Amino acid sequence: MTDHIHARQGAAAAAARPAGRERRFGVLGPFHVGEGGFLDAPSLDGVTGWARLRLTLGAPGARRWYPGALISQLFIVGFILVPLLTQLPPPGSWIWGLAVLVYGALFTISFPAAMALPDRWRWAPPAALLLLSLPFILVLGPDLSGLWTYVAVSAAMCFGGDRRAVFSVFGLATAALVINLIDAALQPSSTPPWTMPLVILSIGTLMAAFTRNLQTLAQLRRTQKELATVAVEEERNRLARDMHDILGHSLSAIAVKADLAATLAERDPVAASAEIHEVQTLARATLSDMRAVVSGYRQVRVASELASLRSLLPAAGITAHLPTTTDEVPERNRELFGWALREAATNVIRHAAAGNCWVTLAPGRITIEDDGVGPSPRTADDPVGTGLTGLAERAADAGGALTIGRSRHGGFLLEVTA
Repeated sequence: MTDHIHARQGAAAAAARPAGRERRFGVLGPFHVGEGGFLDAPSLDGVTGWARLRLTLGAPGARRWYPGALISQLFIVGFILVPLLTQLPPPGSWIWGLAVLVYGALFTISFPAAMALPDRWRWAPPAALLLLSLPFILVLGPDLSGLWTYVAVSAAMCFGGDRRAVFSVFGLATAALVINLIDAALQPSSTPPWTMPLVILSIGTLMAAFTRNLQTLAQLRRTQKELATVAVEEERNRLARDMHDILGHSLSAIAVKADLAATLAERDPVAASAEIHEVQTLARATLSDMRAVVSGYRQVRVASELASLRSLLPAAGITAHLPTTTDEVPERNRELFGWALREAATNVIRHAAAGNCWVTLAPGRITIEDDGVGPSPRTADDPVGTGLTGLAERAADAGGALTIGRSRHGGFLLEVTA
């Protein structure tokens, strides 16, 4: 009758689909809840005793395991329990029947219960199944060694398909082969003695490999979630960096134009009115840029930034020494060099107190220099400006580097290579 049991156990075991995520805890030892069981258990941090067991028994992964485990019990009932109840006289039939039900119940909860235990105690549920199966084999005969298929499946799940699971499966198959060979020598049978050992070995190794694959899938899902979190953080950093660069530049330009308009208001009202109109234009452009940044479509180009500097630097009282063309700059560097110009111009206008600004372009380099106060002394603990940090990140993303220091004219030097 056990032949029928184990012909069906592969499908019953494959019906179990536990999956989940790893959780590590320091309570009562190194827990790896979910690593071998994929229970999707709620946080067990600091939870011990029966409360911990209740959480694992009711976890989503455990509820996915129960249907497959219970289906396998139907075959135990049909091919072991019913024959015992019909072929043995009471009260022995009732005692063995109760033992079968206890065995099935223990197999059903063995995997979730193991996940509530420290890693060093994961062997306990499969060991309990093994001990409970011994009376069947010793009293009713080696034909019931097929019960060890359930032990093998439990060990594969509880150990997460690692070496312990493989050793357990091979050990059970070897033990079953030994007792069946002894039984065949004492009592010849038409069933080959290696039938049950092969069933145990094949189903056990299959479940060990299946569990290992589930574990890998769970790790990939965790990595996917972590990458999604990193992507969100990167997008936040990009938005903050772009907003800083755009607002810093545009508001500096607006402030310069507004100051110039205030100065010209009494002396040259017409020129002051023109400057006010430029302030309006800059404010509208800044609003448009902010919307573009939020939408992810903001494009900064070196040519447009140079055109902006031709009017912005003279308005701030700074003589501009700018290249007349950007044709030699390759397309891949034009956006990066545009951001470098934007950041450098903001610093020159706001902080440098310079009278002149020089911009030098090359295919793989842009240099911005002034003759102002130059870089202030800075210790290793002083923070670098947010704009310079963002520019350094952009340069690094493009495979280049940012260099800052004192220029040949005594002022500030900003150089970006790509």
